[in-house]
Amino acid sequence: MRKVLKLIVFVFPALIVFTSFVFNGCGHGGSSSTTTQAGPTYYVDCSAPANGDGTQTSPWNTLTSANAVSFTAGNQLLLKRGTICQGALNPAGSGSSGAPIAVDAYGAGAAPVIDGGTSSAVVHLTDQQYWEIRNLEIVGGNKFGIFIEGTTSNSALNHFHLINLNVHGAHYVSTGTGDSGEVVIRPTGVHQVVNDVLIDGVTAHDSQVYAGILVGAAGHFNEETAACQQQPTPAEQLGSNITVQNSTVHDVYGSGMVIDGLNNGLMQNNVVYNSGLCTDYDCGTGLWEWCCHSCMIQSNESYSNHNTGLPLYGDGGDFDIDNSNIANVLQYNYGHDADGYCIAIGAVSVSTNSIVRYNVCSNDGRNGKIQPPQGEILVGNVNGVQVYNNTISANPAIGSAAFLATAQPSTDQRIFENNIIYNAVPQMIQAVPGYTLDYNIYWTTSSSSPTWLWNGTTYNSLSAYQSASGQDGHSLYIDPMLNDPTYHSPGRPASPLTLQAGSPARGAGTNVCLGIGGCSVGTQDFFGNPLPMTGTGYDIGADQAP
Repeated sequence: MRKVLKLIVFVFPALIVFTSFVFNGCGHGGSSSTTTQAGPTYYVDCSAPANGDGTQTSPWNTLTSANAVSFTAGNQLLLKRGTICQGALNPAGSGSSGAPIAVDAYGAGAAPVIDGGTSSAVVHLTDQQYWEIRNLEIVGGNKFGIFIEGTTSNSALNHFHLINLNVHGAHYVSTGTGDSGEVVIRPTGVHQVVNDVLIDGVTAHDSQVYAGILVGAAGHFNEETAACQQQPTPAEQLGSNITVQNSTVHDVYGSGMVIDGLNNGLMQNNVVYNSGLCTDYDCGTGLWEWCCHSCMIQSNESYSNHNTGLPLYGDGGDFDIDNSNIANVLQYNYGHDADGYCIAIGAVSVSTNSIVRYNVCSNDGRNGKIQPPQGEILVGNVNGVQVYNNTISANPAIGSAAFLATAQPSTDQRIFENNIIYNAVPQMIQAVPGYTLDYNIYWTTSSSSPTWLWNGTTYNSLSAYQSASGQDGHSLYIDPMLNDPTYHSPGRPASPLTLQAGSPARGAGTNVCLGIGGCSVGTQDFFGNPLPMTGTGYDIGADQAP
C-alpha cells in the first residue's frame, strides 16, 4: 500500500454492486496483433560495411538513417538478426488504425540488439501512435529502455503493441517512485490518455531503474496528487484496454509491473521477482494497479519482492489493488517469499468492490523491519470487498496475523469467507467490525495458543472469539490437512497446498454469492478444477478438490 502518492491521481464515483467478470472482458483478452502491414519496408543491417538506401539488398547500417525518416501508416522497419546496432532509435511518424508501423527482425539467428548506451531512452516515441515493436533485444539507455510518452493535453494516443522483447541494463540509478523504467508508457499532458496497449512476452530485468514495466494510461501524474481522493474524474479521461501478459520482470530497483489510470485492464500469466531493490525510498510492490477500473489480475506469480523496512515504508509485497480502484478482480495468483504482504487491497484513498479469490500465498512477511506487520492479506480503505477461497500459509519473520483489516467500520459489504489460514505463529486475524467472517479454517503450528484480535480485544480460543464477536460461526480451528503445506518455491504449485483426501475443508464451505446481487464465484479454482454449480458442496481454500 502506497504511503507516498507520486504516480497516479484519479477518482470515480463509488460503485455499489459487485461486478461479475468474464475472462475476455478485460484488456485484450489474450489476443495478439493481427494487423496486416502495407507500404514500404526499410531494412537495417548494422554489420554492413556501407550505408545503403534502406532496401533489403542495400540496407542501412546505422540507426541514424532510420531516425531521419518520417514513417507512415503500414511502414516496416526491420533489423537484421544476429547484429548489434549502437545508439538510440527515435523514429518519427505515426501509423493508423489497421495499418500500424512495425519495428521487427528479419533473417535468421538471435534477436537483433539495439544498444542505446547512455541515451535517455533506447527506443523513444513522443506524441506518436499506432506502433508495434517485436522480436528485439533492447540494452542500456539511461532512464529508459523503451519510453513511449505523450506531451499534448486533452488528446489520446492509441495502439502500442510490444511483443517478444528482452529489455535490460539501463544505466540510471532510481531516486524516487516512477522516475525511470525499462519499459514505460506514460503520457504527461493534462487529460491525455493512452488506449490499446498490448505487452506480451516482454522480459525486463537487471537494472537499477524504478520499474520493470509501467503503463500509466492517463496524464494526471505529478500535477494533481490529491485528485484521486478529492474529486471525480470523468471516464473519458482514463485510458482503456491495457494488457500485460506472458511477461517477466526481475531485479529492478522499484516496482515490477504497474498499470494505472485506465478502464479495462488485464495482467495475466506474468512472473515478477526480486523487485524493490532500492535502499532509500518506498520501493513499491511486485505487481500492482492504481486507479484501475474493471481490471483483472490473474494467474501471475510474484515473489521475493523487497522493501527497505524504513519507517512508513510498508510495501515490498507481491500484489496490490492500491488507491482508487473500482470493481477489480485478483484471482488464481501465487505470491510468496516477499518482504511484505502477499496481497494488499485499498490504501490512502478508497478502492471499491474488489474481489480477491482463489489465490495461494506462502511465506511472506520476510522483513521484520517493516512496521507495523502486514500479514499475508492486508485490507486498507475499501468500500466493499470480497476475500474468499484463498489458501494462506504464513511464516512471518515477526508475529503477525495472517489477515489484517484495520480500516474504520463501514456499512459497505466486506466479507472474509472460505479461506484457509495455516500460520506458523499464533496470530490468526486482526479485524474490526464492518467485516463478515465465516466458513474459514484456522490453524497454527506454534506451540502457543492461537489468537484472534477483534475490535481491539484479543481472544485465545476460537469459541471465545466467536461468542464475543458473533463472527466465524461456521468456522473451524483444525488442521486443514494440506499436501506440502509450507511449500513456497518458485513455480506454481500443482499438488502442494491442495487438500488431502480426508481434509476437513472438503464440503465445509459456502457459496459466498448467495443473496448478493450481481455476484458470481467464477468457474474454476486456483488449480483449474471446476467450481460447483449449486449452492452446496464448496470446499474451503483455493482448492476445490475433484
